[in-house]
Amino acid sequence: MNPEQLDQKLRTITKHEALYRCGMRRSLLKEFPVCCMDGKEVMQFSYAAISEENNGAPFLVKKHSRFRSYPLHVHDWVELSYMYSGSCVQDINDTEYEMKQGQLMLMSPGIVHTINKLGTDDILIQIALGQNNLTHGFFNRISSTGIVSNFLLNAFTSNNRLDDFFLFSSESSRRLRLFITEFLCEWYEPSPASYDMLNSLFSLIISELINTLNVTSDHPATHNKGTYVMPVLRCIENNYKTCDLQSAAQQFNLHPNYLSAMLKKYTGSTFNELVHAHILQFYQGRRLSELELDGSASSESQAPRDLSGS
Repeated sequence: MNPEQLDQKLRTITKHEALYRCGMRRSLLKEFPVCCMDGKEVMQFSYAAISEENNGAPFLVKKHSRFRSYPLHVHDWVELSYMYSGSCVQDINDTEYEMKQGQLMLMSPGIVHTINKLGTDDILIQIALGQNNLTHGFFNRISSTGIVSNFLLNAFTSNNRLDDFFLFSSESSRRLRLFITEFLCEWYEPSPASYDMLNSLFSLIISELINTLNVTSDHPATHNKGTYVMPVLRCIENNYKTCDLQSAAQQFNLHPNYLSAMLKKYTGSTFNELVHAHILQFYQGRRLSELELDGSASSESQAPRDLSGS
């Protein structure tokens, strides 16, 4: 499958979409368990119930059906939503967030949300990641340096998952579009090495998301809780040699104790622990460079000298 064929497939009206467009309504409340959260009926999805469709891959890819509304729901998987075309509005914990073409949302389990009805040109791709399917080994090709990178990777691999989401301003990323397009082509028309291809392409997608955070200025991602977490983490990365809790709290107009407690809640570490970890990482890297230089100089000094006098 090539990108042109993929585009045609994604835009083709499915049988269900044709019925939804004609006004048919399908009640999912009768098909899945329902619980009460904050006085509202919320539908519950489990990865175990859908995992048979993933053909052994550690994820499941779906195109969100257009022309219909969805009830409030939660699921027990990490979800990546990519706005392939058009736009949509996601209602998350009673707050509306607009996704534009090229943007990607990363959502951890337990978020109460729904998606407003999509139109003809609104193509939303959703990738479900089973809670126990992705381990640190899955990300062995992704650089783990940097507080922001570690924070994002922990959203996938930590046993204590964050009840949170990120909306990435990735619409200008050429590579993210490329990687996701190739990923979808491989998913819909598998090659003989499909399992390895999908895993490799997915790792590239995650790497480019980390790139998006690191190269985009101002507000690279929208974060629903602990709104200051991402800016504070970036501040630590950029100023770890000089910053302290008092000055950082003043910069973000927060009480120092609140700032440290917030970081502890969302990252597992206090402000000072994050700063010290980054300083340690810096000096470990510098020491390694010095040892490499010393080894090079030692090799040169031990080289045999020419004693012939010529």
